[in-house]
Amino acid sequence: MKEEEIKKMNIYEKMSLITEEIGVIEKGLVVSISKTNSYKAVSERDVLDGVKPIEKKYRVYSYPVKREVIDRDTLIKESEYNGNITKTNTLFMRIETTYRFVNIDNPSEFIETIVYGDGLDTGDKAPGKAMTYADKYALMKAYKLSTGDDPDKEASPENGYKKATKQVGNAKISPKQIELIQKYYQGENLTKLLEVNNLDKLEDMSISKASEILSKLFAKKDDK
Repeated sequence: MKEEEIKKMNIYEKMSLITEEIGVIEKGLVVSISKTNSYKAVSERDVLDGVKPIEKKYRVYSYPVKREVIDRDTLIKESEYNGNITKTNTLFMRIETTYRFVNIDNPSEFIETIVYGDGLDTGDKAPGKAMTYADKYALMKAYKLSTGDDPDKEASPENGYKKATKQVGNAKISPKQIELIQKYYQGENLTKLLEVNNLDKLEDMSISKASEILSKLFAKKDDK
């Protein structure tokens, strides 16, 4: 396809062709579980190496236009060795990222997707891990890229962590969650939502309940 033809396309046409051309992302990252066990995973580099040349070809530029920390805490993990208990503090961070895909030939035309990334680290790398995870999956989901894996085929393991502060389920709704919910629930709809949840005002809602409501809203939005 000639460049002049590509320049005339809208952002949806370009992203559709990018999806078709990339197809499957190969796993190039080997993750070690122990000295004898390991598995292959898709790294950020795998995704970028697969996406960047094709985005360049079809003249699309993608980048994280906005980030916001929506949850953070210190997690404690206890381990026992020879009767001695050792506690390890690990920083947990959840970041909401708005990722934008821009038509280079018409910069006012773009598509945005909201993704979430979690980071766990005993040092200072939790924010970087959360951002990397979010960016990687923004590209994978926007272009419908397959790795051949299904994360739902195995149950999530219990990792022995507990929160150092109060549980998320007891924490109050965040300002960002209030803002998002109020975009969809206004007037009588908001009143009904509060009544169903036995609340006097939105600020009394728990962060876990707000997350549940937003997840359903985003799922309905994606289905349309």
